[in-house]
Amino acid sequence: MAYYLKPLITRHQATLNMNDHLFSSWWKKLQNTVELISIEKIYLPFWCYNYKATAHSIPEGMTGRVAIEPLSEMNAILPVDYAIYSTDEELYPIKKQIDKKIAERLLYWELFSKEKRREKIQVEVLDQWLVYVPYWIGYTKDRNGQYDLIAVDGLNGKIDIPMKDTVVAYISKVDKEENDEKAVQ
Repeated sequence: MAYYLKPLITRHQATLNMNDHLFSSWWKKLQNTVELISIEKIYLPFWCYNYKATAHSIPEGMTGRVAIEPLSEMNAILPVDYAIYSTDEELYPIKKQIDKKIAERLLYWELFSKEKRREKIQVEVLDQWLVYVPYWIGYTKDRNGQYDLIAVDGLNGKIDIPMKDTVVAYISKVDKEENDEKAVQ
């Protein structure tokens, strides 16, 4: 069983966001050098952590949830009350473990980077589990026949340029495995 988050951004909105990004300047609009040829929704694995943090500015503490993508170590603070769904569908396997100490360090800097008094800051990871986060992946082709991809976060609709390498790492592995299976048959 896998846990996942449902996208808040529709396919239509993701397409609009991708086109806005691709044709963000008047020159790009005139040249029309890149074409969005396909779009699909994928779910990428993130390690999710519930945490408790205290600091001088919040002595009573606060709790929350953070998701960390293991290959890039990009993180996102998630609302604790955000609905999490389960599925029996087979999704991408996780490629890397993240130690709780790394998660605590990432949380420390995400939450308290502007805190002046650091002596009383404590971050405790309460648990760790896997959650799949939705991304809209757009496949593009330029006029030289070169293909590329663009990733849109399915939760907030933002173009996520750093996730491109992560997406390639997951989809290329699946393509390689499918090709290897065909070769064996």
